[in-house]
Amino acid sequence: MTTALSALFVAGDAELTSVRHESLRGCTGLKVLDLTPFAHLTSVGNNFVADCSGLTALDLTPLAHLTSVGDGFLRGCTGLTTLELAPSVHISVVHSFLYGCAALTTLDLTPLAHLTSVGDSFLGSCARLTVLDLAPLVRLTSVGNWFLSSCVGLTALYLGPLDHLTSVGHGFLYGCAGVKYLDLAPLARVTDVRQYFLGSCVGLTTLDLTSLAHLTSVDRGFLFRCSGLTALDLVPLAHLTSVGQYFFGGCAGLTALDLTPLARLTNVGPDFLGGCAELTALDLTPLAHLTGVGDAFLRGCAKLTALDLIFCSADGTEKKATHP
Repeated sequence: MTTALSALFVAGDAELTSVRHESLRGCTGLKVLDLTPFAHLTSVGNNFVADCSGLTALDLTPLAHLTSVGDGFLRGCTGLTTLELAPSVHISVVHSFLYGCAALTTLDLTPLAHLTSVGDSFLGSCARLTVLDLAPLVRLTSVGNWFLSSCVGLTALYLGPLDHLTSVGHGFLYGCAGVKYLDLAPLARVTDVRQYFLGSCVGLTTLDLTSLAHLTSVDRGFLFRCSGLTALDLVPLAHLTSVGQYFFGGCAGLTALDLTPLARLTNVGPDFLGGCAELTALDLTPLAHLTGVGDAFLRGCAKLTALDLIFCSADGTEKKATHP
């Protein structure tokens, strides 16, 4: 399909029930798309209208019978400012459904109230969304990787409707730099916190971890580059025995940190405290049970003036951390 196409109208009663992959992908000049003749569609392939960057509005209400869409349905429609979903649409949402729709400022998720799961990058890089009401998604039990990643325009986010979630993929809120407050209580059923869960949420200045008290391990980048945090109560994480790389890496605003609640840790990944540039003192004695410490444990902690890096086990055997 040519990129110079500016409008597409299908004449007659097109009784198509399915369309193949990439039917309109990359039609960057397309500004008008009337889907009325596709009212009989039940499924569309991957990247149906992906990268149609000239579209500014799209009405999906004619697709009332659509139940299945492939990956990347609207991926890269960077000019799209208005999107209307049909209330009767009961689609299954796989990967990159709205990924990179950077011009969207609002989105009504009500037509997706039937969803119990969504694939990777559902709303990833929707950078101009300033408000998002998740209330319709009360049935969700799992979300894929990068669900709201890089939605930098969001300043507030209420996770209450997601209280049935048991699984979240990598980068759930990664790069949501504008969010200043976050209540994690609705995520109390999540049993597995994966990579970069809250990575680069630089607007957060405080965070209550109470709802994560059941966790015994977290993957890499949990609080990576959350540079707005100045203090953090780790008491809810008292059951942790292992943390991945960059757990506190890049938390440059932390001025103090009490590691006492982490006394059960036996292993920490690289860059555990790397880049915590404002820490002036640190007591590592609560970490006496550590048997493994990754590289760059204290990399970039430029204001620390004194530190005892020797860990002693119950039998007196010394264990030294790997450090710059």
